[in-house]
Amino acid sequence: MTGWVEMVLKDTYDAIIIGAGHNGLTLGAYLARSGLEVLVLERRHEEGGGLCSEEVTQPGFVHNIHANYHTFVDMAPPVNDLDVRGHGVEYVRPEVQMASIFDDGTALTIHTDMDKTLASMARFSEKDAGTFQRLYGEAHGFIDLLLGTLMYQPPLNVKDLTKALATFGVEDRSEFLSVKLRRQTINQFLDKHFENDRIKAHLAFHGAVCSYTNDVAGLAIGYPLLIGKIDNWHLCVGGSHRLAHALWRDLAQHGGVMWSDAEVTNIIVEGGRAVGVRTADGIELKARKIVASTVSVEQTFLEFVNPGEIPDAFATRVQNDVVHKDWSLFSVHMAMNAFPEYTAAEFDPDVNRAWVVNLGIESTAQMDRDWKTLRSGQLVDPQPNAAVNSLYDPVDAPAGFSTGLLRQFAPYALADGGAGAWDKMGRWYGHKCIEAWRRYAPNLTDDKIIDWSVFTPHDIATKLPNMVRGDWMMGEISLANMLDQRPLPELGQYRTPIQGLYMAGSTQHPHGFITFGPGYNALQVIADDIGIEKWWQQI
Repeated sequence: MTGWVEMVLKDTYDAIIIGAGHNGLTLGAYLARSGLEVLVLERRHEEGGGLCSEEVTQPGFVHNIHANYHTFVDMAPPVNDLDVRGHGVEYVRPEVQMASIFDDGTALTIHTDMDKTLASMARFSEKDAGTFQRLYGEAHGFIDLLLGTLMYQPPLNVKDLTKALATFGVEDRSEFLSVKLRRQTINQFLDKHFENDRIKAHLAFHGAVCSYTNDVAGLAIGYPLLIGKIDNWHLCVGGSHRLAHALWRDLAQHGGVMWSDAEVTNIIVEGGRAVGVRTADGIELKARKIVASTVSVEQTFLEFVNPGEIPDAFATRVQNDVVHKDWSLFSVHMAMNAFPEYTAAEFDPDVNRAWVVNLGIESTAQMDRDWKTLRSGQLVDPQPNAAVNSLYDPVDAPAGFSTGLLRQFAPYALADGGAGAWDKMGRWYGHKCIEAWRRYAPNLTDDKIIDWSVFTPHDIATKLPNMVRGDWMMGEISLANMLDQRPLPELGQYRTPIQGLYMAGSTQHPHGFITFGPGYNALQVIADDIGIEKWWQQI
């Protein structure tokens, strides 16, 4: 791929995009389809960013290093606009989406079949099953409004949004669109509506997996999307990297170029306008119309832009006021010759078909204690989230074998030794995570696990440096860092203090995850600024 790009590399393009994650490739593909000459630059050898899939254990076992769950692919406009399925992407929606297994051998399962989900919940609380049915239905009634208003257009101000909701009286008809949610934690919302601790724990943990920490005030306002999408997780067959390859193919098919192994070191600014970039090997590439960055705010303005090109006050705000998550993820990737057989299958046989399983999370109070521990830089006794992609992906492992993924919330910097301490602690903590899984699936003995590899919070920041401090969402999910406040008010509409320079990555609204939203929404702003006809689907 690199050799092909080198043969056609020019010194000037209409648009230069820094970073070939899914947002950068999305923006590039749209611009190329619009007739612009587009160059996408990627520091790593392969496109994809957080969509990377690698054989980190044994040949033939494909592991999603970062992005494993694709939630919005059935409604994100770029999926159809850019014909990702026509470029080879296949998605499956596992019929048993998720389960929570508890220490007494019981289990709660979430299905694509809502009747089965409600039956599972009713075994713990019939009242809560009815409440969930009502709230889920309500969320779906407003989901198009929410997505159109909140996700796939440049962001509103949160105060304007809640004011509009109050004006239209939606609070009277919808608990989910209540202005009061701006002041509530997810815990408070769940305590108001549900009675069973385990149901509340499952719903709270689902939010946490989506980066909505359940004890943070204001995050209840985002909970409709989480409830409405609880049974809508999709798996990219063959690994998440196939989505990145599809976006690259669309870019290339329409004349765009991606140059890998191309590390940007400077954004060239002349007369207050971004006019190109300089790479680590000294190559200067000029941009006639725009430069767009999809990497971190810190890299963009504190490393790529020369001092004096931005106001000192803005540089200070970038350095001090961009808010990152106060916890990260620790992962264990496994090559196995067996599938887990949970003891909880005696209570609910469907747990053995669950794509994702939460282990031993009994209550929101337990989760709250763990957050306090993590924020102090300490490790908790692992209760990982387990995913077995091979249950639904026939090609991520050789026939008769499977992959396993364990995810555990963890601090980026350990209290004893900082982030670098993970180099010594990683294998030890990985073993503890595997042992925790075995307590619920005792058949996964040493002979069933062929090989395993860890990916620590420090590894995240090293491999994907735009994920500052292992922040896999590229910015905290909080009320103060949502909508047009993300990542700073000055950058909330994708434009920057430098004319012609745009931010188009997961630092921006709506957030990380595989939404395509930042790249798609930046496109709307760029199209207005440089006069591109909007031929694409708009929500």
